Amino acid sequence: MKSQSEAPAPDVSPEEIQRRIDEYRWLGFQSKGEAQVVYKTSDHPCPWPGCAARIAGINFQLKKMEDTELCERLLAAWWQGPGLVGRCPDCKRHVLYGLGGKTAVSDPQSFPSALLPEDWHAKAHLVRK
Repeated sequence: MKSQSEAPAPDVSPEEIQRRIDEYRWLGFQSKGEAQVVYKTSDHPCPWPGCAARIAGINFQLKKMEDTELCERLLAAWWQGPGLVGRCPDCKRHVLYGLGGKTAVSDPQSFPSALLPEDWHAKAHLVRK
């Protein structure tokens, strides 16, 4: 007899997964939840070639930014937009940090509402691997 922990996971459709993610994001925005993420192991490395940075999780700690308007704008970008764009603490190139992973950004000005201050990583809590 199989234990409950050995039972196969139920199949969940991609549509249901997306619905759950959308609900999570909506609830996070409504409650002004913290902008934080834990990445899959495959998303730990910086997306820029040649950079050795490995960030497994981030709590952006936006309230430490001491600018209410900036904090509100960044929370909206996190929960309702693409994520947050900031310089990698190691290679200094721009990265889009999102709930679903990291992406190299060559034109950070294309994300004006999601752009973090230059010192964002000094205020955030980074989990490095």
